[in-house]
Amino acid sequence: MKKVRDLTEGSIVGGFVMFALPLFGGSLFQQLYSTVDMLFVGNILGKNAAAAIGASGILVTCLINLFTGIAVGAGIVIAQLFGAKKEEELKDAVWVSILAGAVGGIFLMCTGFYLARYVLALLNTPEVLMEDALLYVRIYFLATVSMILYNMCAGILRAQGDSRTPFFVLAVGGILNVFMDGIFLIQLEKGVEGVAFATLISQTFTAAALLIHIFRRSSHLLRRNIRWDLLRRIVRLGLPVGIQSMILTLSNVIVQYHINGFGEDAMAAFAVYFKAEHLLCLPIMAFGQAMVTFTGQNFGAHRLERIRKGIISCNGIAAAVIVVIAGVSLRFGPWLLGAFCPDEAVVENGMRIISVTFPLYFLYSFFEVTGGVIRGIGKSLSSMVIVITNLCLVRILLLEIFDRLFHSIESIAAVYPITWFLALASFAGYYVYVCRGGRELAES
Repeated sequence: MKKVRDLTEGSIVGGFVMFALPLFGGSLFQQLYSTVDMLFVGNILGKNAAAAIGASGILVTCLINLFTGIAVGAGIVIAQLFGAKKEEELKDAVWVSILAGAVGGIFLMCTGFYLARYVLALLNTPEVLMEDALLYVRIYFLATVSMILYNMCAGILRAQGDSRTPFFVLAVGGILNVFMDGIFLIQLEKGVEGVAFATLISQTFTAAALLIHIFRRSSHLLRRNIRWDLLRRIVRLGLPVGIQSMILTLSNVIVQYHINGFGEDAMAAFAVYFKAEHLLCLPIMAFGQAMVTFTGQNFGAHRLERIRKGIISCNGIAAAVIVVIAGVSLRFGPWLLGAFCPDEAVVENGMRIISVTFPLYFLYSFFEVTGGVIRGIGKSLSSMVIVITNLCLVRILLLEIFDRLFHSIESIAAVYPITWFLALASFAGYYVYVCRGGRELAES
């Protein structure tokens, strides 16, 4: 097998950063799919098409997140087996994970295609945008099998310390997506359906490339038996993560409902903002994913003190990176937002949003990194409860209160940093409780 990075040995900071950098690069190229879509759509098709894609994006994310959680569960199991040096169980877990991804992707594709119109109507999508949003989301759902298989395969490789291969594959896939967007929108003039087809092609390439890579280095996988005990363990750890992500996205559906009530300019502004904020989100997610793998490997190897040291190092690095990126993004905010959609009203509303959230984005980095530790030690159910309570229930309550009292774009945006802080405090308190004296953590 190809040499991979063992995060249970060597420098914590050096190993962690070198593992996280390809994760960040890979996430950057993965986001390139939807970001390039918005750039092409906002500048070529106009703000109505941008709003249509923004309105449908939450539906797509909601359903995909449920099964992406299973990929997280697979990564936790594989990382722990890798750290414990249980080679045969690790191989069985890889095979079971791939099968689960394929079945889940097919189910999701059918479900999303069927429910698309109904859910878009529930989101209060304006009639003028309905047909474009429906067309986009139905074609997009054809790519969900590839999306889930890619995420599953990437999680398998990263859990074993290989964060470079998913990065290189995504880099090529991102370039392919740009090329296909140009063909479908500029040459063929296909509109929003062309954007979705471009994503379908590029996502299929990335999934196929990683599957080929895994089977080439482990050609015996097809001859392995299905370990139902490992599948149950993966589902037990991954399902709470998926449910957590899905319910969190459902809370964003309520946010989207309120956004839609402000009109098309505000809808387009939030759609553009959610693209622009990935400059901050992507490094945070990379550090969070790296923390899951770091924690999982060291937990499997019973290196608990190393986990505690890693928490301090990663949180410090993540916060420093986010403060710098947020400051630069605020300084060049009009240019950043205008790159996605040059409409003056959209840019003005977008600036009102980022002026509230970007200065406090370091809270989100603390939240993700600390949550990665909780998931890495196998406490996925507890993580789900904390996230749902703070980022869903409390967020919805605050949203209703703020909207009634202030009814402004800023009031909707303010809900996010408040709930990040509350979730962070909950994660930190829970970690202190679990590892008190080391006894509970050792027994978990």
